[in-house]
Amino acid sequence: MRAPPPVEFACAPGRTGRAALSALVGLAAAVLVAWGLPYAAAQWGNPPDASTLFQGGLAVAVAVMTSGASWQMLRRFDGGERTLRWDGQDWVLACADGRPDLRGDAALMLDLGPWMLVRFVPAAARGARAARWLALTVTQDAARWAALRGALWNWRAGRGDVRR
Repeated sequence: MRAPPPVEFACAPGRTGRAALSALVGLAAAVLVAWGLPYAAAQWGNPPDASTLFQGGLAVAVAVMTSGASWQMLRRFDGGERTLRWDGQDWVLACADGRPDLRGDAALMLDLGPWMLVRFVPAAARGARAARWLALTVTQDAARWAALRGALWNWRAGRGDVRR
């Protein structure tokens, strides 16, 4: 079986992706608070219906604070612009800030057509903590999108097949 042709795809994390992820984190925190507050109120002797407005306000406040904290964290720990490259044999993740290129395995985790979630695991550091997650969209580079999808779908490697 032939390997897919070489492709290079610039993947800079966008504001829209960070905003969506921050909103999702905030919503998840608000759901947990809204779900747990009636139980806590009943345990403390307050009837659950007496403080519904307070519980809703607290859930919204938690959502806003968690979303803001998530936004700041994502902005601070953002890896900057990266380039995911398939050279016909290996996957390479190159960073624009002068850090060395990383060779590793790229795996397509979710493909929604115009949006993909790719997990890149460097060969030098295996394990769950070493993985880099890349959210890729067709708007980042429409000309190379089909080639990248083809490379991700058609490349198959076993664990540790990366050349160093």
